This record gives sequence, C-alpha cells and structure tokens, in this order.
Amino acid sequence: MHISRSSYPATPLRADALQERFGVEQPLHTAERGLRSYVQTLRPPVVGALHLTCSDEAEYEVASIFRRDFVRTLLPALHFDDKSPFRTANLGARYEWGSIRIAEQRFSQARGADEWKLMILKINAHVGVDPIDGEPAFGRLDRYGQASPCCGFLHALVAGRPHPYMEELLDAFGTDGVDRLATLREAPLDHRALLTAAVAARLQARRAMLDVQDHTFATPTVTMILPYVSFNRRHHDSEMLIGTYVCDKREAGRLDEYCGLGDLPAEYRLSTTESGVRLEDPDMRRPRPARDHRRLILEEWKARRGEVELRTDDRLSRAVLAARARKPGEHQLSRAALKTLLGAAAAVSPVPAALLLFGEGALAIHHATKANRLLREAEGDAAARAMLVDVQHRLDELDAVETQHLLDLLAHEYSR
Repeated sequence: MHISRSSYPATPLRADALQERFGVEQPLHTAERGLRSYVQTLRPPVVGALHLTCSDEAEYEVASIFRRDFVRTLLPALHFDDKSPFRTANLGARYEWGSIRIAEQRFSQARGADEWKLMILKINAHVGVDPIDGEPAFGRLDRYGQASPCCGFLHALVAGRPHPYMEELLDAFGTDGVDRLATLREAPLDHRALLTAAVAARLQARRAMLDVQDHTFATPTVTMILPYVSFNRRHHDSEMLIGTYVCDKREAGRLDEYCGLGDLPAEYRLSTTESGVRLEDPDMRRPRPARDHRRLILEEWKARRGEVELRTDDRLSRAVLAARARKPGEHQLSRAALKTLLGAAAAVSPVPAALLLFGEGALAIHHATKANRLLREAEGDAAARAMLVDVQHRLDELDAVETQHLLDLLAHEYSR
C-alpha cells in the first residue's frame, strides 16, 4: 500500500475505535483480528511491531497467534515470506529501555517507511486461570499435573520475595510515590493476581511511552502502545486490552495521549459475565495527555528548590567561579570546567545537578523513576551521584553549544 505525504490526515491519529475493548476479555483470535482490522483502516505505508511477553512457556500461544493473525498480514517480510515482530521475553514482561528504538530503526528500512510508519508495541502481562468449583481462580495454572503460580514472577513481587530482577518492578510499582503493592496485598485473594497483572501491563506501557517520547525517529512515525493481560487457561487462552498510548510524531502533528484503565488498583472494579472477565475504573474512557516527565520534573524542581538547602564548600565555589569565567567558543576549556563542576557538585550537593540535567535531557530517560524519587524526597545523594556518572561518561560526546549550555545551567544553579 502506498500513501503520499500529502495524504496525511489533517489531525493526529487517535485510537478511539479501540475504546470499546478496554477491560473486556476476548478470545485471542478475536482480539488479534480486531486489532488487524483496525490497523488496516489506517492504511499506513509500513507497519512494524514489537511484542513483549513474560518468558513463561504459558505465553507461547499469545505470541503465536499475534504472529499468525496480525504480523503475517501486515508486517514487511524479512526473508522471503518470513514475517516477525521484534521480540522481547523476560521475567515479568519488563519493558527493556531502548527496545523500541532498536525496533523502530529496523522497520524504518522497509520500503515506504520514509513516508510514515505505524509501530505497534504490544505488551502482555499474564495471569493463570484455573477454575475451582466452576469459578475462575486467578493466579494459578496446572503445569504438568501440579498447581503453580502464574505469573510466578508477579506472584513473587507481591509476596515480597527477593529476586535479582525485582528492583525494576519495585520501582515501577512505586511510581509517583504510590505504594501499589500495599493496595494489591489488601485486595481479595481470588482477584489479586489479575489486578497485579493489569497494573504491571499498564506501568510497563508507561515506561515504554517515556522511551518513545524521548526518541528521535528515523522516519515519520505513529507509535501505538497496547498493554494487555493474557489469561492462560487450560484450553485456549484469551486476553484483555488495558488501554492505548498513542505518540504521533509525523509531520502532520504531534500527539502524546493515553486512554484506558489507570494505574491505581484501588480504583479497579472486577466483574465476570458469561462472555468473560471485565475490568473497569472511573476514567477509562477519558483520553488524557501523556505526561512529559522531563518538563514536569524540571518545572517542579524550579518551583521547590528554594525550600531545599544548597550545600557548598570551597571546592564547589571555585568550580562555579571557573565555570563563569569560560566564554562561548572555548570548547576544550569549557568541557574541562564542566567536568570539574560536575565532580564538585557530585561530591557536595548532587541532587540539584541530577534533577536539572535530567530535565534538560542530558541524562537518559531510564533515570525517570530515580528523578521522580529525588524530587519527592529532595535527598538521596547516592542515587543522584550514580545518575551524574552517566553525564560524566558522555562529556566527550557533547558539542560546544551543549557543553556551554550545561556549564551555564549548573553555574547558575550553584550560585544561588
């Protein structure tokens, strides 16, 4: 299919047609074919896809049917007629920073992508459903004759069991200072696993959206992030769409929007019908702008920094004076002054530098959770120092304008 640039829609793309599916359990083939039909109505020149699932073998069916009923019809062929999404599978279906950037670069090479392309990022958290006395029992699955937690990784998260990869999920479930795990631990036992999976999918979609918003795409792109919960049943699996993020970065306009279930499990309402499970919350039909976390953190820090004591010493004062003495055009001297100022700030008062540099885009977006925590607590020197190490490693990559901008920014901050 071919569309010229002049045939861009006058307004950014929205996923309004998917709203009726939010929070509704559907058979896998119905869900995938419905998504395929919707995407076909958009007529994108190129469709790319990234599919994220848990490593659990129970998720084989959802990956297989997505490939059969969506990918094989819409994606470009890689080798002959072999079509496949970019795939990520890990414990707990955790979004891995940078995955959408790699996937986007791959599909940007397909013919037609220079006009525009649609990237589908499908995220599947999952929950086992093993009926007891005819009623669904969420969170367990019969594996080879034995009852087993499903998802086992999310079960361990809620149970408070340590694991090397658990820190990422703990950070996600504590986003914005909300203790979602405490809420889930108080939820009815027969609902807890499903609610946990829904929150996990929603939070990983937010994490992916941060990466998408922060990325410069190789060609004009609309990215649609679709968090789902897979229901692993004894026979055929099913799934539920939690919501939709849309980031439209085509030349026709810019949109960062979310519509669907929120990330607060206390607001979820669960019901079962003859056709399956339904999950609702009060605002699930209301589209709302996806937040620009860099801008929000920077604005809030500027509003609050007068409340936070700025620690200093002779070394930091000298570094500020040296920074102020540098003039535009003295790139090597400015870089050396920035390195010295960063080192002094990290040693004495690292939080202001970490928050400012994150807000200005000098720190990678994967530091968003740490930056939010620093903003709430206005402390955490160790975390702030770890963030600044990333900037110090990248100093040689900065051009003269970037170097001078960061130097002026930090010099002004530490002169107050």
